[in-house]
Parts: sequence; structure tokens; C-alpha cells
Amino acid sequence: MTSGSATPSTNRNFSDIDNHWAKASILALADRRILNGYPDGTVRPDAGITRAEFATLMKGAFPSAPAVRPAVNFSDVPPQYWAYSAIQWAYERGFFSGYPDGTFQPSQMTSRLQTVLVLVSTRSIDQAWLPDELLRLYFEDAGQIATWAKKAASDAIAAEIIVNYPQVRQLRPLENATRGDVAAMVCRTLKIPNVVPAEYSTWFWGVYDIKDGVTVPFASWKGSARLMRDIQTLLVPFRLYPANQINGEYNWETEKALTQFCDFYGLPNMRSGVFDEKFAWSLLNADPVSFILAYAKDRQQIYNEFLAQEAGYDATKLAFLDRGIQNSPYHDDVPEYPARLQQVPDGTQLTSLGSQVTLTGTNTVVTFAPYPAIGSRPQIDGGLEFLHSDIKYACVCVGSIVDGKLRSHWLGRNPLTNAQQWSTTKIIPVLNVVARANAVQPSASMRDCLVRPIGSASGYGFYNLVVDLVSYRSAIASSNAVAAKFKQFFTPADLESWVKRITGNSGLTFRGRYGEAPFIDRPDLFHQPSQRVILSAPSTSHTGDNLMSAYDLTRFVSLLGWHNYFAQEARLPSAQWNSLETVVRAMGTDTARYLDVAIERLGLNTVIESPVILSKLGFGRSSSRDRTEICYVALLQFADTRPRRQGKPAVQYTVALSLLAAKDLNDANEEARQLDARIAAEVTEILRRLVSQELA
Repeated sequence: MTSGSATPSTNRNFSDIDNHWAKASILALADRRILNGYPDGTVRPDAGITRAEFATLMKGAFPSAPAVRPAVNFSDVPPQYWAYSAIQWAYERGFFSGYPDGTFQPSQMTSRLQTVLVLVSTRSIDQAWLPDELLRLYFEDAGQIATWAKKAASDAIAAEIIVNYPQVRQLRPLENATRGDVAAMVCRTLKIPNVVPAEYSTWFWGVYDIKDGVTVPFASWKGSARLMRDIQTLLVPFRLYPANQINGEYNWETEKALTQFCDFYGLPNMRSGVFDEKFAWSLLNADPVSFILAYAKDRQQIYNEFLAQEAGYDATKLAFLDRGIQNSPYHDDVPEYPARLQQVPDGTQLTSLGSQVTLTGTNTVVTFAPYPAIGSRPQIDGGLEFLHSDIKYACVCVGSIVDGKLRSHWLGRNPLTNAQQWSTTKIIPVLNVVARANAVQPSASMRDCLVRPIGSASGYGFYNLVVDLVSYRSAIASSNAVAAKFKQFFTPADLESWVKRITGNSGLTFRGRYGEAPFIDRPDLFHQPSQRVILSAPSTSHTGDNLMSAYDLTRFVSLLGWHNYFAQEARLPSAQWNSLETVVRAMGTDTARYLDVAIERLGLNTVIESPVILSKLGFGRSSSRDRTEICYVALLQFADTRPRRQGKPAVQYTVALSLLAAKDLNDANEEARQLDARIAAEVTEILRRLVSQELA
């Protein structure tokens, strides 16, 4: 670089750059006779550069640049001006323009943005990014760039021209460029290697560019905003980086996420400080769900997360128990549940667990047995020791559909102990009505039936009443009143005897109501297409206890959901699918969304197909036991599509379960909050073990 009053120095040993960040760039240009110092042996790297000096430098750096327009005479650049020929030359090549008043203003200092715009004009750039988006990604101060300059500035990013010292993400477009700035950016434009500090340079790599031996040293990461944005985006599904903070910045959150990723997959990159092809491939191909499932083994962390979501809730309304079907991502799937519960694995697109499973990480082989016939109790193994001590009673039945028939494996914790199961038992009288009605008229579908007071000409749709019972919406009547009404179709002894015959549990008691009088004291069931009364209620009163086991509840929900996969002797007697499907759709509307939460927390929502969630909650505080209790019965079925990435069929998982949890803290609200979070956490753990094939 020269000035108008100084004689250039050819001394390469400039006295003022020994510790300067741009020293190597300055020397590289001096070696090529592009840059000269001053007679006093300095190069003044932190001083500004005038338009005349920059024009002179451009002529030395790009001597072969073609002219694109004729020269003009500027009123303030006479022929005797020291930089006259350089200014004429730079104008002819389109690197500089004059001002409307006919001047060039050669002594005006050049801004950093102007430096970028001049240098990018030497290149032909073809990049598809929107300028605003690219500039915001790379620079924190992108808002200072004038609209007319944004396209050229974004092209300069793609051309990897820009150097920002001392902060690579701050362009400082309106500040004067220093001689060191210009030297570094000219070196990058000329592609002189290994002279510009990588940590101050912008780089246009994306994660898909890291191949064929390309590596990115750590020093370049902060200036590689595209690469950092790609990395942040890829880490979001792993729950390692927040989706709302993707900004292309290599910050502490990015570093923490990358470290955790590398530690999990045994990658050395955070220690070596090199982003290489293997690292890029791992980010692009690793399975986020497997990663999330592995970290979900920290059950205390899962519980703490769920408990934190209980803030602001109390026993009158809880975070998960009262979430409601209207807030479920599976709200629109409910009408499809009946069809999905008839899907049979074909071995090509969809397969099952098979007849046997070797539990992951063990030599234990689980053999699935035929589902028991009505009245026969299955063998129930232990296997639920992992459940938290708040879970007092539990029964889990894992299903596997083999040759079109369901085979099962039963696990339990006190599964045969009879206890008050609160409102979960409400589904039983509903299923009894279906079975009894189909015994009278097999072709009658419950969706076509009305429940009416005996002798009345009008009534209420069977489906709508069951939805009220399950969802607590009270569109027709309260859940308790509807449930008590369904019990009115039978005498207490008759209903209890039927339940015992189904489950084989002769010690259960099922004679009580649900805290309210029946919505209709003496109902009948009227089939509208045939104009026929199918069932009429006797004059009866249900009083006493409802004491059933977790096994009983698991059995009933599985009889409903797996009906199509059973041999005749295992099916709910007389019940027809054209009636049971109405109950299936109603049971999809449960207000408690524990399985929704579990699926989402494990990342399975991104990989499952054809989900079915049937459930019913029970909740209350027992005065006799002085504790709060939550009961939950559910059936889940879905296809895990992850194996398709390896060209294998998706795997169908299906499970029925019943849990009863209790807590005594002498504080009803705190008991409820902790139990709600606990059920969510334990359902999550059951699901995690199921899809990891640690539970079968």
C-alpha cells in the first residue's frame, strides 16, 4: 500500500507487524509486490485505507482483470495525481464508481463493507441463498448492511472473501477498513493459502460438503455458520439443541451438544478439534430415537421433567391426567383405530415380535404363549420389579401377532390383588352391554343404538354416552352417572358373575356404583334400524364395593383391542366387532394422555405409524386409606418404522397394561401432582423397555 506523499519501501521486515493478526497476509502481499510499506519501515496495519490506495492495491492484485467500461475523468483526480492511472484502471474494470457530482473522492477512507463489495466484484458468484437469510446467519450486525448491498455481501460469504477481526460474527460494515483487514481479504480473494487466520475467516461449508477428505479444523468452526446451522438442525431431533435457537453460532450450547453426541457414539472429534467426513456421516445417519431411548434410562430425570410440568396444577386439574383428547396429537387418528386394530403383519412391510424374543442385553428368551381362553387365567411372570414403589399393583401384557393370531406374555406386580380401581372399571359394564346385546341380535351395531328410559320414544346415542363416560366431557351427563346407568342393565349378582366368568378371578367384587345416581334409572337399548328393544333393565340397585385386580383390567382392555386377533374361545362371548369398534372409538377420547406424553418424550412420535391408544383413567383420594390413588388402564399399538432404514419391515408393537399408584403425603394436591408425574414416568419406562426389547 502506498500514500500520495510517501515513497514506497521495499523492506519486507516491517517494524510494526511482529504480533499483528494480519502479519502473514501482509507479508504474502509484500512478497508478490502487491503491497508496499512506508519509508520509516512500517506498514501501519491498523490505519485506514483511502479509495486511492485501495484502487492502487487492486491494480497490483488483479492486473489481468478485463475492462468493462471506458474510463472517465474525475474533477478531483487530475492527471498528475499520484494514483491517477490506478483510479482510471479500477474504474474501467467496475471495481469503483464515482459520485454524482463527478468526483472520485480519492482521500475518502474505505469502509469494511465497501472493501467487501469491491473484492466480490472480481468474482462470478452463483449462490441460491436469500441474501437476508445468509447475512443474518453469519453476522450479528447484518442489520447495518444497506439493502442495495445485501446481494453482493452475501455473495462475498459464498466466495469466502470476508475476514472479521476480532469477532468473526461481526462484520462491522460501517467502520473503516484497516490495512490489515484489506490485506487479509485480498489474500482470501486471491486464494493464497495458509496466511489468513482461520478463526477470523468466514467459510461457506455445509455438512453435506464435508466429504472426499474435506476436514474443518476447530479454528474454522466459529466462522462456518452454515455448517454450525446444519449441525444445530441435525441435533434438534436428538433433543440436544433447542429448535428455537438455531442461529449458526458455535456457542456453549452447540459445544455441549456436540460433546454429548460424540461421547455417546465414541467419536474423537471434540478432542481432536477436526470436523471430518465420519463425523458428518454420523450426524446425518445416526438414529435420534435410539439416542433418546438410551438417555431415557435416567428415570429420575424423566420423572423430574414431568414433575416440573405439574407447576401450577393441583388435585382439581393435573398436567397429564386432565390434558384432554382435544390437545392430543392423535385426536384425528381416533376414527381410524378400528381399522388399524385389524391390521395383520405381512412379514414384508410389517412384522411382529414373533413367537420368541431374546431380551436385549441378556440371554433371556421370552416365549409368547397363546392368549388364554375365556375363564382361564394366564401365567403371569414377575418382570415389573423396575417399576417405582409408588406403583402398588400392575399388570402388563405384551402381544405378538403370529400367523394372524395374538400370542401373549404377561408380567405383573401384585397383579391378582383385588383393590379399588376407581373409574377404570367403568369400561366393564359397557362391554357387558355390548356382549349381551349382540347375544340377542348379533347384527346390531352399537353405533345404531339409543339408550332410553323404558317406555320413552327418545334417547341418547350409545357412542355419545360412552364418550361422556371416558372423556368426562359431560355433554349428556357426568361420567359417574353414565357409568351407573350402564350398570342398571343387570343385577349386581349377574354382572359380577359375568366378570368372574370372563377373567377367571373368582375373588373379585363388582357391585358398587360410582358416587352418583344413574343418569337413567331403568334404561333400555333400542336398535333404530330394526326398531327393536334389544335390552331392558331390571329394577335393581347397585351397592357395595368394586374390588378388582390389575390383571382383570388388563384382560378387559385387551379383549376389546385385540378382538380380531383371537381365536373364538378367547373372544369376549357374543361380542361382535361391528359393536366393539364403537367402544374402541369412544375409548380413544380419554382425557388422560400418559401414552401421548411417553411417545413424545421417547421421540417415537417421529417414527411410528398407525398408532392406536385406548385408555381409561381412575383418580381419587381414599379417606379410608388416607392417600391419593391414580389408576390407568390402556392398550397401545403402533408400527415402528425405524427398521425400514435398513431395508427391513416395520415392527408392530402392541401392549395392554394396568397400573395403580398411591401416595400418602398428608397433602392432597402434592400427592396428586407427584402421582400424575409418576404414572407418566412409569408408562414412559414401560414403553421404552418395550421398543428396546428389554420387556416382552
